[in-house]
Amino acid sequence: MSPNEDRKDFYELLVRSHAADLYRFAYRLCGERETAADLVQETYSEAWRSLPSLRQPEKARSWLYSILRYRYAHLQRDKGRREVRVGPLELAEMAVDEKSSGLLDSIASRDRLQKALDELGDRFKEPFLMVFLEGLSCAETAEVLGVPLGTVLSRIHRARNQLRRCLDNNENE
Repeated sequence: MSPNEDRKDFYELLVRSHAADLYRFAYRLCGERETAADLVQETYSEAWRSLPSLRQPEKARSWLYSILRYRYAHLQRDKGRREVRVGPLELAEMAVDEKSSGLLDSIASRDRLQKALDELGDRFKEPFLMVFLEGLSCAETAEVLGVPLGTVLSRIHRARNQLRRCLDNNENE
């Protein structure tokens, strides 16, 4: 097998293994389906270009999260220069089509959670999502973020407390 075939096979393995996790993480970061899909696409595009620079294939997952965080940071930086897009009406359409109140309750719960996550600053949201949504260890998260382990633990603790307060306030309203 040629080096190009090896590269292509390894890249395909990365996509199959991590696409769903990266999308879920991106969605929770930005709260929009289309933006999350774009972030994952940009992440994989950058990964393909940078694949020769990956020296430790066993750390590919952390490497992909780092790329995604970098792309998200650029999105946030450029947000002021872009037009604000109105979100899709998918949830409204689902509510009209679906007669079950269980689905509406589920959508409302997800919306409350996303609203609470949106109120977190990125420095608290990112480690929280990496550990609790994506299943990275605190040590892996510290490596991806380039901060000490104690910082990750502190940020997760603060994120949990802030989320708890926000969700409690939303329930009482």
